Amino acid sequence: MYRWLGGRRPDIPTQRLIASLLDIPTDAMTRYPWPHWLDLDPRQQPTDHSWDAPGAVRALHEISRRDIMDLSRRHFAQLTGVALTASLWSWLTADPAAAGQITHSSRLGEKAVAHIETRVRQLRREDDTDGGGQLLTETSLSLQMVVHLLKDRTYTDAHGARLHAAAADLARMHAWAVFDVHDACADSIFQTALRSAHAASDTALGSHILAFWSIAACNTGRPADAEAMTAAALSAARGRTTPRVEAMLLSRRGRARAHQNNPACWADLDQSETLLQTADEHADPEWVYWFDRSELLGALASTHLDLGRPDRAEATFVEAAALFPADRVRTQTLFLTRQADAQWRQGELERACATAHHALDLTEEISSHRSAGPLHDLARRMEAQDAVPAVHDFRDRVTTTITA
Repeated sequence: MYRWLGGRRPDIPTQRLIASLLDIPTDAMTRYPWPHWLDLDPRQQPTDHSWDAPGAVRALHEISRRDIMDLSRRHFAQLTGVALTASLWSWLTADPAAAGQITHSSRLGEKAVAHIETRVRQLRREDDTDGGGQLLTETSLSLQMVVHLLKDRTYTDAHGARLHAAAADLARMHAWAVFDVHDACADSIFQTALRSAHAASDTALGSHILAFWSIAACNTGRPADAEAMTAAALSAARGRTTPRVEAMLLSRRGRARAHQNNPACWADLDQSETLLQTADEHADPEWVYWFDRSELLGALASTHLDLGRPDRAEATFVEAAALFPADRVRTQTLFLTRQADAQWRQGELERACATAHHALDLTEEISSHRSAGPLHDLARRMEAQDAVPAVHDFRDRVTTTITA
């Protein structure tokens, strides 16, 4: 299935077989082109759970039952248009959920809940250094454990809220790993994370989830949805969280707008920079540690590149690189690749290839298709200059390193 979703078109008999296996009416093949009729898969339609603690537990249980290695298209239901708007509106307006007491088995205490929170923090940091490959398995196993505790154990309201917050971030990381490794936006998993954040009464965490969801949506061809997500996140979080969190959300909306060639992206990035200047004076949620000036500069440089300003993009990427923490390997790889792209667009082939080789060095340390894919794309765009020795060497290394 993945090779077909990656660009190859199955023949008509094979398409009929796929439709039959997925319970999709065969007339959908005549109404929609391949692969768009796959969106009619009935199992892709999101389940309508209530926006409270029991609904969050049911949604979490649903995604945690899935085989951790089964990453078929059925898991990647897309919420878009009216469905997305309804989901965001429900999240913003649902009544506060009272954490339910589950009268089964023994009662959880502070030690168990704190241990789970420590594990969640560890996984966040592992994502920085290794990418999504290992994270897929580890977040799935951790999430299964937390769902079991939410369903089958008892706990105080306060501990229940913290368990839901942990489950929300584990689900968010799992969906992020799916995007990082498979270039797929796992909307149903992101939405489940959002439900659990709501059950924890943690609006800021919900906004954080929407920020990551927006990146996945934006980079899989849905920038308008990404803008809607970040707008909802900003509406919910503004005045209820720290300047750093608001700055992060504004930068995400700016990136979504840049993908739509909307000049309002610059105002978002400017406001983000203003907020970030005072961020150190406030006590932030632990999960926003990653958003600093280097990240903002990377977003600004990426926007210059998207809007046809490769010279400005290159200079800003260089500025970001000087500030970037050494342990954030995946993001460094991504920004180096974009810097190489900016150099190539200016006709600086030798410098572009040198920068791209540096990015390739880093891809060997991590398991992230999101980092490796753009390098492959850059090598393909350089095909016309293959007679240049530096370009030939780079393209040859991409072939042996990324496709090996």
